[in-house]
Amino acid sequence: MYDFEIKTRNLLSLLVLVFGVQVGAGVTTVMPVCVNGRGDCRTISMGEMFDRAVEISHQLHALSTDMLNEFNQRFIQGQHLNLSFINSCHTSNIVTPQNKEAALRISREHLLNLVVAILRSWQDPLQHAISEFSNTHGITSSILSNSMTIAKQMKQLAKGLRKISEQVTQHGGTVQQTVQWVQALPETGGSIMSHLYNLLRCFRRDTNKIDSYLKLLKCRFPQQSNC
Repeated sequence: MYDFEIKTRNLLSLLVLVFGVQVGAGVTTVMPVCVNGRGDCRTISMGEMFDRAVEISHQLHALSTDMLNEFNQRFIQGQHLNLSFINSCHTSNIVTPQNKEAALRISREHLLNLVVAILRSWQDPLQHAISEFSNTHGITSSILSNSMTIAKQMKQLAKGLRKISEQVTQHGGTVQQTVQWVQALPETGGSIMSHLYNLLRCFRRDTNKIDSYLKLLKCRFPQQSNC
């Protein structure tokens, strides 16, 4: 039991180093690689990095789903809002595989680059949405809290994916160009709600892609017996 606890603490410390995992009461702790002070060091494995990446991506998708559902129930259902543009997502220009079979046909490097590109493309619109949530009357504390948690987890995931990219290819691969978000929010209250709904809908769609692609990537590396 003692050896198991030591190994568990060592693994958690390594995950803190790679992903900036929050421990304790919301405090981020950074530990050296040699965590036991006796020179017993090791590098974190690809499997452990993917385990953490998949864990975060799953949380992102769950939070984005909860946020969209709550926003829909509170502001959209029963309202006569302009949803004529609900099929327009700024990341639609990123060509992605439409199903598992198509995803398996492209290289691991390219699939990983797609994940990174999608993730980066949401940095600006997510921060904009958080700002709007903070200033919009009637937004619940849970929606605002979830959006801020998502922003933090996206930074953690981006950091971890950089580490994975360094291992997958010699120079981290060529990341597909990030799609710039230039869409401005309308000034009228109803249109703002419609626009925020569309952002949340698109974000949920893309977190589902990120989660699905990372799970496939994890299983495409050797020695992944739990796929």
